[in-house]
Amino acid sequence: MSLDAEYQSQYQILHSLGQGQYGQVFCAAHLQTKELVALKELDRKQFPTKMFLRELGFLVTLQHPNIVSCRGLEYSPTRRYLVMDYCQGGTLRELIESEEKIELLQSLKLITGILSGLEYASDRNIVHRDLKPENILLEPQENGWTARIADFGIARLASETNSQPSGNGDTGSPAYMAPEQFYGRYSHASDLYAVGVMLYELLVGERPFSGIYQDLRNSHLSQTVSIPQTIPFLLRSTISKALQKLPQRRFASAAEMLKSIKLATVILSASTP
Repeated sequence: MSLDAEYQSQYQILHSLGQGQYGQVFCAAHLQTKELVALKELDRKQFPTKMFLRELGFLVTLQHPNIVSCRGLEYSPTRRYLVMDYCQGGTLRELIESEEKIELLQSLKLITGILSGLEYASDRNIVHRDLKPENILLEPQENGWTARIADFGIARLASETNSQPSGNGDTGSPAYMAPEQFYGRYSHASDLYAVGVMLYELLVGERPFSGIYQDLRNSHLSQTVSIPQTIPFLLRSTISKALQKLPQRRFASAAEMLKSIKLATVILSASTP
């Protein structure tokens, strides 16, 4: 399948990788090199030019092993695409829902990768705002996977977050949203809250809160997170701090949370037969 019947593209679309918030994502091959890439189609109505240029602007500044890189643009007369790295391991959501057992240290390796990429983005003043397993792509390695953050479609600069509150649904995914996000407020601490939810989900096997939007909103705003005692103490402490209701009570930065995860990894590695 080509991008457009009357348009000579550099890529041949092979199959769909899934439906994103603003359009489909395809696996495609470069016609000359045969290299696989991901083509992220951006619907013109849902993703206007201003948002398209915003995401492109963020992506071209983010070059990190734990962030999916943008290689360029691909246009046809009727469509437009971001050309992204192709990650063969699928998404973290697919891994979580598969029958494959995710070992504790592998879970911590994935979170370490996410936090490393997030630290890099934070240093450039970028708040992702929609971290969730669907937006974490996996690169297969000899001993597991490397996590790479994708989809900066609703990302913002931290300097914008307090001056431009959003209440139009452009807010992220309720199951992973920090309490302040339900009021259209964002900061780097909001992204760390989402990482805390993902860490909980990886270790416990389910999210801390569930239900429809209103249930999730009420839980994130007022319900204390219950962490099973079977989770090692250091990780319970990390999750508890990441999921504090008030942003100022969470980790001060991705780097600080990363230190906590690395410490737990070292201690747990030493105690693993």
